[in-house]
Amino acid sequence: MDKLRKKLIKYNLDSIIYESEQYHYFNNHKTFICDESLGWRPRVDVYEIKDELFIVVDMPYVDPENLEVVINEDYIVLKGIRDQIGTDKKRHYYKMEIDFGPFERVINLPEKIIVSSIKQSYKKGFLIITAKISVS
Repeated sequence: MDKLRKKLIKYNLDSIIYESEQYHYFNNHKTFICDESLGWRPRVDVYEIKDELFIVVDMPYVDPENLEVVINEDYIVLKGIRDQIGTDKKRHYYKMEIDFGPFERVINLPEKIIVSSIKQSYKKGFLIITAKISVS
């Protein structure tokens, strides 16, 4: 098995362990669900203030023009590409820990939201989505 494949397997296992610990933290029957893609995927915070749900996504070097966001009352799907920064010249890496490339992330929401109330903004590398929580 080559080094890259081992790295990707370790990354996915670490993510599963991280997300299973989050399940207990939220004390809810729903938690974050990641897709099965390999490589980079943005980290997400989901929290509530009063009757509003906040979804904050850490997305440095993701061009908002190349980001697809699909939202319904139960989940959010994020698709895009995190571009590599710098020159197009051939590189000789001594250490490479930053992942780039296409990604897809599915985020289950802990509460149903009112889709018509959704607001989105992209500030300093963070995608911020807010929506009113449905009372029904």
